[in-house]
Amino acid sequence: MSDQADLPSSPPPPPRDDTQVVRPTSRRRLLQSGLAAAPVLLTLVSRPVLGQTCTTMSGHVSGNMSRPGGATISCTGLTPGFWKQEQHFSSWPSPCIPKTVTVAGGATRQATKFHPTFAGSQFGAKTMLEVLDPTTADTAGLGRHIVAALLNCHAGRTPVLSATQVKNMWAEIAAKGFFEPTVNVRWYARDCVAYLKTTMPI
Repeated sequence: MSDQADLPSSPPPPPRDDTQVVRPTSRRRLLQSGLAAAPVLLTLVSRPVLGQTCTTMSGHVSGNMSRPGGATISCTGLTPGFWKQEQHFSSWPSPCIPKTVTVAGGATRQATKFHPTFAGSQFGAKTMLEVLDPTTADTAGLGRHIVAALLNCHAGRTPVLSATQVKNMWAEIAAKGFFEPTVNVRWYARDCVAYLKTTMPI
């Protein structure tokens, strides 16, 4: 018998593991399914731009962002920067008027003054529109945010706040230097501004 017959034959090829093979058609399907799922993912992570979750003052203190029963509250308040722009004067809700206007019959309607709308005398005879402009006299920007908050209340944009609550906030700050949203909790001007901003996403 030949010596060559005793030589070992070449080793057999290793068994195929189809689980590790990505065929072109499989790759295409994988990419297509990924692209199809992308809009769903974007929908889940996107946040609404026309409103944001807000809470009452007492809820803000306790960190509760929803109504009893689990329903969240959405606010669509507008910022001081929005309300002070002339192109938005027509959006001012009654009874507030940004500038003195002449009405039918030649009569005039006066621009709404900061006082007596709000208590105190910090801004003298300024109108609400004038207080919307940032000034060094406006401690922490509270004056302009208070005006915006009142306009938002009258426009129905902040269901967690009433016009009376906004006026009371200013009155307490003017009288005592702080506001008490709940018993034994004090908000100073910057704290009030921080809360009011949570109702003004736009």
